[in-house]
Order: sequence, then C-alpha cells, then structure tokens
Amino acid sequence: MHLTLHMTNRCNLKCKYCFVPHGKCSMTFDIAMRAIKLAMKDQQPTGLLFYGGEPLLEKEVIYKIVEETQKIKAKTGHIFHYKMTTNGTLLDEDFLKMAKKVNLTIGMSHDGLAQDDNRLFHDGGGSFDVLEEKIELLLKYQPYAVGLSVVDPSTVHKAAETVEFLYKKGFKYITVGMNYDRIAPWDNEKMLILMDEYRKMADMYRNWVRNEEKIYLSTFDMKILSHLKGENYNADRRTQSKNQISVGPDGKLYPGSKYLDKPDFEIGDVFTGLDEARREEIYEMGTDPLDICKKCAIRTRCNYVYDSIRLVDGEVVTDISPVQCAHERLVTPIIDEVAEQLYKEENALFLHKHYNELYPVMSLIEDNL
Repeated sequence: MHLTLHMTNRCNLKCKYCFVPHGKCSMTFDIAMRAIKLAMKDQQPTGLLFYGGEPLLEKEVIYKIVEETQKIKAKTGHIFHYKMTTNGTLLDEDFLKMAKKVNLTIGMSHDGLAQDDNRLFHDGGGSFDVLEEKIELLLKYQPYAVGLSVVDPSTVHKAAETVEFLYKKGFKYITVGMNYDRIAPWDNEKMLILMDEYRKMADMYRNWVRNEEKIYLSTFDMKILSHLKGENYNADRRTQSKNQISVGPDGKLYPGSKYLDKPDFEIGDVFTGLDEARREEIYEMGTDPLDICKKCAIRTRCNYVYDSIRLVDGEVVTDISPVQCAHERLVTPIIDEVAEQLYKEENALFLHKHYNELYPVMSLIEDNL
C-alpha cells in the first residue's frame, strides 16, 4: 500500500486556483508512523508521497519520518520509496542532500511565465523570482525532478510557453494539469485557445523526438501509452489509484486527495484501521462508467472515464465534468497525429521509447555513462 501524507493544510502561497481548503492543521510524527505501519501490513514496498498544503512547512517532521523509516528498512528489509510535491520556495541544500541520499523524488509546481498570474504569496507578491535559484538548486541535485504546471482559464494562452520555459530551465519530466474546478470559467473560446496551445506543444514534442532529446511530457506520453495498452490502460491506472491511500493531518483515511476532509469518503483512520468494506464500496462505484462514456470512441483512453466519483450537493454520485470530457476529445487527435507521423518516419527514439520495455533502464544507464 502507498500513502499520500497530507503533512499540513497550511501554505506559504495563496494560489488562486488551489483546491486545498487552507487552515492550521499539521500531521504529527505519531500519526504519520501509525499510517506507515498500517500500510506495511501488506508486506509490499511502501511509497510515501509528502503532500500539502506546502509539505516543507513540516520539514522537521519529514526528516523524522525518513529517518525512522530508514531504521525500519535497515532492521526489517522493508522497502520505502519517497516522493514530494512542493511549490519549491522553501527548498534548501540540506533538504536536497537528504533527498538525494534516500532517493526522495521531488516535483516542483511552477507555471513558467504565468507563475505570477496565479501563484502568489499571501501579501499578493509573485513567486517567480524566488524560484529562479531554487530551480537551479533542485536540478543540481535531482536532474530528473518533475516540473508540474497547471493550465487555468486565465493563463491558457501561456500553456505552451510554460512547457518551453520548464524545458529550457532543464526539466526533463514535465506535467501539464488542467484546472477542472467546476467554477473555473472555461468556455468555447478558452477551449479553442487550449487547442492551439496543444498544437504548439505538439510541434515541440515532435522536434524533441527528432532531435533525440529525451524529454517526458506527461500529457503526450501518457496518451500514447493509452493507445498501446488499450483496455489495460485504465485498468492499470485504477489499480494504482486504489493502492494510494490519502492520510489527512488528523489521521483520517480517504481513497484519494480530492476526497480529503469529505466525511462521505472516509475509509477509516490510523487509530482504528482501514475500513476495507467502505474502500471497496467506493472503488466499485467507479467501475461502471456513465452511459455517455460507454459509447465514447476514446473510452479506453480517457483519463476520467473511471475517475468520476464526486460529492454533488451532499450526495455521492458518478459524474464527469464537461470540461474534462471536452479536454480528452480535444487533445487525443492532436497527440495521435504526432505519434502517427513519428511512427511512419520510423523514428528510432520514438520506437525505442514506446515499444521497448527496457527503455527506462537503458536510458538511465546511458545518461550516467
């Protein structure tokens, strides 16, 4: 079992599109260790994702968790994997040295040249300048750190240049996430702009591959994977999702981060244990897609067909956002066109990357020669 440890709901930024209800709650070392010992019961390697709010506000607790789990590993042989998502403003060299030592992978949220549009400090000041030296420091210790960007309706016209910015800064792994909040003002005009931005990204992706640059752009590479895996694509994603339990600062357990602090989605706590029956019940609710999804031509490739359980007006329902649906219909043919072109060209990097299961290992070895 893997855990998302929501270390705190506090944050030193006040991003306009943030979905986390901010407060003053923080996870104690005791609650974290109770959750970890609960996860270890399945005897499988345990993945720990430090999340927030801003998890580095609880840096000392993270240090203690890593130290204690390393002791457990030395004593029992139990394997731990560590990840963290951070806004990056509180990163320092000491933490990065520790992260490198235990292979703690860091994802930094950064919206490129749109950073100061939405990712602001509480006093209204921008965070772009603060992160300039932090990016350099992060990539010094973690060349494979992940750059995480969010596309909001207010900054959709900057989506492609955000990807280009992260690439030029040195990020080799880049993710582009949409702000799907139902109150976000997406309309036809914004979606058409998004289509143009994806076409610009398609040109970048095509050129990277042709120039043999090993860049992972999640939206493109995952959609290509969905074509190759077919029915197994979402089956695998759902299995992974089921095994990633979110732990609130108070120790309550949820089937995912988006359900945090919603009592209807509680599946136990670190004190009484995991409610397997409730966990399975919620999981099963998402196994039967909506009728509109069942008839969709890209059902097996849609990232949201089995991710549609939500709370609407106090009731747990299966429902998909029209924006999510429109996004998948928009982006899939753009990516397919690029992939088909590179395939017909018999591009060596493209074929190696997507059709050789040993590619990740071989690529890593090659990069370290």
